[in-house]
Amino acid sequence: MKVFIVIASSLLIWPMSSGKVFPMTADSIVPGATGLVSVHKNKDNRNTMLDIKVNHLAKPSRLTPSEHSYLVWIRPNGGEALKQGAIGVDKNLRGELKLETVSKDMDVFITAEQSEGVTVPSSVEVLHTHISTN
Repeated sequence: MKVFIVIASSLLIWPMSSGKVFPMTADSIVPGATGLVSVHKNKDNRNTMLDIKVNHLAKPSRLTPSEHSYLVWIRPNGGEALKQGAIGVDKNLRGELKLETVSKDMDVFITAEQSEGVTVPSSVEVLHTHISTN
């Protein structure tokens, strides 16, 4: 019976899962952290939709030195880093941020910051990946 439920669930999800998943690489400051970026195209405007999920990411206040928040950045194909927003971490050390961008080839990375108001990423990059949808 359990096998049937798993197969049926997979068949229900399968048509909606068209897209790519990119694993994120963790820095040594958060060795147990993992992250995945699911990428899909917006059917209406062809923009790139990103769903960033992190697990086992220590609360920023637990880092050394202590930080205030985690911010998600996109660096389009060699351009300037653009802040996309904060990604919170719950009591189970999980977080998620969904966003949309016109970029098709980019680095996506998460930094630990003293403030959500920063305009330039710090050097404390905790997770990163490169995405190309071309």
